[in-house]
Amino acid sequence: MVHFKNLFAALFSLCLVSAQAADGVLTISPHQLPQPLLELYAKNKPDLGRNGHCAAGFDSRTDGMKMAFSCSIYVRLSAQGERLAVSLCNERAKLLKVKAPCALIVED
Repeated sequence: MVHFKNLFAALFSLCLVSAQAADGVLTISPHQLPQPLLELYAKNKPDLGRNGHCAAGFDSRTDGMKMAFSCSIYVRLSAQGERLAVSLCNERAKLLKVKAPCALIVED
């Protein structure tokens, strides 16, 4: 019985990892962002163009030192813009000690 539980747990974990890999990156809607990040996104949105993207991560909805934000503009490929925005955001999050992972901001 214990072996079946371990096997089930392993298969369940594998399914979760596969589902996350299929999605690629985490996403967040602009209306879920805290107000300061929403203002930054609105300010940068006109410069994004077709392939630019922004990413954000935050531990607090009010403490600006617990928020990371980054945009990638002037990129040739949309996928490159996504990766770059998330990568830069994760670097800033690490510097600011933000524990939440950065998510790609996606319009509904």
